[in-house]
Amino acid sequence: MQLTQVTHYLNEHLDALNPNASLRHHAAFHWERGRIWGKLSNLTLYPSQQPIFSLERLDIAAWEAGVEIRDQHDVPHPSDWLYFLSWNQEDVIFLDRFLRVLHALNHLALNGANAKPLIVDVHWRHIQAVEVSHGSVFESLLTQLGLHPSQVVLRLDGSVVLEEEHAQAAAHSFHQRGYPLLAQAVPLGTTANEWQRLKQNGIRWVTPPPDALPLARTSREHFPRLTEWSKDARRAGLNVWWPKLDRPGDLAIMTQLEPTLVSGLLMQKSIELSQV
Repeated sequence: MQLTQVTHYLNEHLDALNPNASLRHHAAFHWERGRIWGKLSNLTLYPSQQPIFSLERLDIAAWEAGVEIRDQHDVPHPSDWLYFLSWNQEDVIFLDRFLRVLHALNHLALNGANAKPLIVDVHWRHIQAVEVSHGSVFESLLTQLGLHPSQVVLRLDGSVVLEEEHAQAAAHSFHQRGYPLLAQAVPLGTTANEWQRLKQNGIRWVTPPPDALPLARTSREHFPRLTEWSKDARRAGLNVWWPKLDRPGDLAIMTQLEPTLVSGLLMQKSIELSQV
């Protein structure tokens, strides 16, 4: 089925994302001239993605989904802003699924059904709003698009998965359905038992906290903590991904910390130049 037909079908069946959401009456997917975007009331959502590279092979290992949100005055807004506009739990569920389906459509348009995995977010408010069977509705939507859960990496908040039993149950449910899971911003100082808890709940990929890269750039005095974090993650059998390598020298720093995966604008340019 062509994407024109797919978007038309999805727009006719938006209740599948959540029949109890009022937001479904103000949403739509659009496909025109090779580009996918979404509409939510007076907001336009433009999906994007950037490559994530294997540091060992220097090839694309996955794609990270992103979204640009603009209002009717063409003013940009951060993606998390949407969740603060949606206080109703049913609308939060709809919104989270709508965004993930939008990213999946864009992934198909850009890379086809046999591409490397796509990383998408599962917002904590969505996890809180869904009681059981996490991932089942999105799985059925992916099936309609010709995708399997193994092709979509779900990104969860690492601290929340460590601390909240409901988040752990959700992660386990996602894992049972075949989704690869990524824990974002796992704290420095995470214990061996906590690493194992992440692994047992289905986590396979991890990223460090946001301040880890600035610490690494600042001084080598922070390297022991960062190196220990990376070693502990790998010892637990997890893939370590360092994102946002956007400055000269970042790659040299990361090589010393031995991550599995890296991404960032300058990282992308460096690898593209090395392959010319």
